[in-house]
Amino acid sequence: ANMDTLIALGTLTAYTFSAARLLGDPAAETYFDTSALILAFILLGRYFEARAKGRASRAIGALLELGAKQARLRRPDGSEDLVDVAAVRPGDVLVVKPGEKVPTDGVVVGGASAVDESMLTGESVPVEKGPGDEVIGATVNVGGLLEVRAGKVGADTALAQIVALVEAAQTGKAAVQRL
Repeated sequence: ANMDTLIALGTLTAYTFSAARLLGDPAAETYFDTSALILAFILLGRYFEARAKGRASRAIGALLELGAKQARLRRPDGSEDLVDVAAVRPGDVLVVKPGEKVPTDGVVVGGASAVDESMLTGESVPVEKGPGDEVIGATVNVGGLLEVRAGKVGADTALAQIVALVEAAQTGKAAVQRL
């Protein structure tokens, strides 16, 4: 038995009781309005729930769009290759040019720049980053060139964990991962 069973039982009982009273004594008090209002409130609640889930789905899509699609991978010989973010492994050195998104969570190993982290922190002023500072994937490099050693990739990144938490909240499941 679930909530639907209880709703059906309650409205059917109110309707049946009212119908029996109406047949026995036409002037008796009935509860047809109560059963109709219960159904109306339940339907209204389900409508709002579906609307909220739709918004959450669009928010998840928007969050996924924030991430970088490609990364500029520095090879051991010093050359750079543009690769898919899925091909980046922890420990890889990535080059992030001004205006580009940081592909994964990691640590700056070379260069200095300001990074716009507003998509995560809400801070409107870019944060200065230099060697040893942590950077978060999907943030935007607004200043100079950065060399970043990839730390967390794929489902381990902060953005992926935020998406997982939003999905868990949407489905009502407990979130296992933590930021």
